[in-house]
Amino acid sequence: MREDMDKVIVERPRRGGSWQGDGRAWRNSKEAGSHLGMKRGYHRTKWLNENLAPLKRWLHKQVHRPWDKVYAELCSGIDRRSTVQAHIFEHIDQFVVRDAVMRDGQVWVRASWWGRGDRAPLEEASNVELFVHPLTGILLPNRRLREARAAQRARYGSWAERNGDQPYAVYHVLDEHTQWHRVDGCWFEITLARFPERTGAMQPEEKCHDVLRRCLVTRSGAAQRPGPGMPTHFGLYGRNDVYAAAKRQLSRREVRARLGDAA
Repeated sequence: MREDMDKVIVERPRRGGSWQGDGRAWRNSKEAGSHLGMKRGYHRTKWLNENLAPLKRWLHKQVHRPWDKVYAELCSGIDRRSTVQAHIFEHIDQFVVRDAVMRDGQVWVRASWWGRGDRAPLEEASNVELFVHPLTGILLPNRRLREARAAQRARYGSWAERNGDQPYAVYHVLDEHTQWHRVDGCWFEITLARFPERTGAMQPEEKCHDVLRRCLVTRSGAAQRPGPGMPTHFGLYGRNDVYAAAKRQLSRREVRARLGDAA
């Protein structure tokens, strides 16, 4: 561990210094009691602002080492006699599960943060990245983390699916430049346009406003993988070389005339 780890984690400006809270108006009102503490009525204007990312990276680099040695090295770099530095140890349980147990030959950990909740097998814990093996005392990574998170997504679905929000349900291709999309239960006629070609190798790509995605897109950006829960550009239009230039809401008569009961 680097010698100045305590400074890297702790020594940052505390947040909330710009908050101007004055409780004198409340203390002088009739709502205030007759016996008040010195801080009653005043806002908590500042709070800690630790940078815990270096600590998390350091812990991930200590895998396959005895946890006792890792913890001893951590204590040597951070002074627990300091109130501010001792607060760092309260965050260790966010990154490392230290109370794992063995049940029927499997490692079981607590299924929620902060040590609360029932225990579950390690392969089902989607929030556990590091744990201390209950028999060997070695700090180990959760190699089933990806499978656990995939199973959680399959079990609970995305946020949009849980809330019944599926705006990009189906679409129908009418021709090369026209598609019908169902958005929030309404049908729209989408007019597609091709992305403009680059005029030079060093020329930046021109941004185009996609009326369906409601954002600016480029040709290379359309081919990239979006964030979780968002549809891909190819999955939205069936191709990556076009964007939605215009849209028009369709009437029920138009939809029924073309799609019938399928609408």
